[in-house]
Amino acid sequence: MAEIVLFSVVFLLLDQGSKNLAELGAAGRSVRIGPFLRIRCVAHSITSLNASRKQILLPLLWLIALASAIALYRSGRWFQSPSALFGLALALSGAAGNLIDLLWREHVLNFLDLGWWPVFNLADVGILAGLALAFWPRG
Repeated sequence: MAEIVLFSVVFLLLDQGSKNLAELGAAGRSVRIGPFLRIRCVAHSITSLNASRKQILLPLLWLIALASAIALYRSGRWFQSPSALFGLALALSGAAGNLIDLLWREHVLNFLDLGWWPVFNLADVGILAGLALAFWPRG
């Protein structure tokens, strides 16, 4: 279990560090990296919630997701394999990364631009890849 917590912390730090680097290196401009990737900072905010509701509602939703995952793990039905646990840790770390953005930056910073897909960040990759890994059918 300690490995999973360490993995989560490392991924969260990688997400936040990459966003800080993107802000420093590409704020207000676009930087091309190879033929398929641009670094372009795009801020996405939740305008339908006021600041005080964001500070209460969003962490509460994250805690509900965490509690649900723990309940499923303890039920013996899901998340019993190491790959499922790492997938869950990756998804929750990604969600925590975007939650930190919303609470501190007041927007989610997306910066990876493939041109043919909406701009995203490492937290988004973690959420999608983690959920796919966590729920991947096992034999």
